[in-house]
Amino acid sequence: MSRFETTSILQNITTSTNNSTEVNLAAAATFTGTADETLGINGIQVFHASNENCTVYIDQCIDTDFNANDTITDSFECLADTPCSRTFTSVSPYYRLRVTNDGASTTTTLATFTGMTPIINPLPRGLTDDDRLKVETTITGRHNTDRHAWINPTSEQAISPVYRMVGTAFEGVADAGDVDTNFWTTVIDAGTDGSVVQGGGEIEMKTSATATGWAKLTSVRKSRFVAGSAQLFSGGFNFKTAATADNIRRVGVYTTTAAVNTPVDGFYFELNNATFSINSRADGGAVSSVASGSFNGEYGVSWTPTADTYYQLTIEWTPLGVFFYVNNKLLHKKLGAHQSYFMTLPITIENIYTSGAVDVEFETVGMYIARQGELITNPTSYYHALGTEAGQTLKYGAGTLRGIIVSNCVKNAVITLSDSTTAITPTIWTFTSGKLFELPTTVDFFGLPFSDGLRLYVTAQNACVTVIYE
Repeated sequence: MSRFETTSILQNITTSTNNSTEVNLAAAATFTGTADETLGINGIQVFHASNENCTVYIDQCIDTDFNANDTITDSFECLADTPCSRTFTSVSPYYRLRVTNDGASTTTTLATFTGMTPIINPLPRGLTDDDRLKVETTITGRHNTDRHAWINPTSEQAISPVYRMVGTAFEGVADAGDVDTNFWTTVIDAGTDGSVVQGGGEIEMKTSATATGWAKLTSVRKSRFVAGSAQLFSGGFNFKTAATADNIRRVGVYTTTAAVNTPVDGFYFELNNATFSINSRADGGAVSSVASGSFNGEYGVSWTPTADTYYQLTIEWTPLGVFFYVNNKLLHKKLGAHQSYFMTLPITIENIYTSGAVDVEFETVGMYIARQGELITNPTSYYHALGTEAGQTLKYGAGTLRGIIVSNCVKNAVITLSDSTTAITPTIWTFTSGKLFELPTTVDFFGLPFSDGLRLYVTAQNACVTVIYE
């Protein structure tokens, strides 16, 4: 007789008809299975696939009533068009399946199946390349699930303080309804059909009930981009009027043509008629647009704002990619260079009516651009030797003025710095010497900002000048 005996194990996996479904679900609807006995079962296997975002639940209970006091529930989220599978250890005599459609539309494809198996593999089906367990660490906790640690596109953790570069609260104006023109520029159509009205800490933009009425609000200043730091735009917005034919509502960080309100460079959200999209444009080239139905973020392929509902809309951008968020969840990411040629951009929000007679409303309670990196960078300097200067451009684009050193200055010499690359206006600072002085005199500008460029003029008489700036 052999010293060894052959032993075989029969693995009998049973598909549950009580807890499997292929019936399509309406938005927010839930399929609930019925109790299956798990005695002699060690594992519950689940497979799910759908064209809408769904959450799958496995309830386990000591009896078939699934009372909240004696039921254990495990769940997982499955994005649209992304098949998922999970295996759960059986710990109670009974289990059931629940599936909730988290999407905005009724599913057109749905398949969820569960099976019961006597023996399960205690390790996950996927390991690392060197056969180690895959481990994920998150700073979010069960007591603060709405709090998140933010990692920006340059792989740095965003921590307080956040350096706001552009954007102010909508308050403190002299006349009711007016915006603060020190920080915001309002433009409406030539026929004054559109309107931009401030009140109660918000901006309300209307097209009026006149065909082709439009309104636009832009920040006076642009947010200076610094290589190595991502920029972040964020704000609260309400597409108050439902999607309307021949209406375009945009918001983001972009420049426009003055006459026809066409984006030239930058990034923005857009609701055009009933189509919601994210967009970028590089120096007046073709618009790169991704419409709802083709998104690749946490909401799945489709998302559209609901009328009269406030949303936090956020855009992060670097020279190699742009990320669009809704309520801190990724809506879509676009990777690659030249999404926008220029990274130094203003805030822009528009409400444009191309025809029709509906007073379309678009609201915001605040919007800003922040730099995700150090506020102060290493400065540079320009030295102007003794003499006059008819105009020297020191920098193109936005920056900050740190200080100036003047020496060997002849009486009546005029020194001027302007926010321009071509002209003496708009003037940032001007100085007229009242007497000859040879010893250096310094002026601290405390990081005074400029948006379009920095230009130096020394006129009437001679002076020696050093300008320090970023």
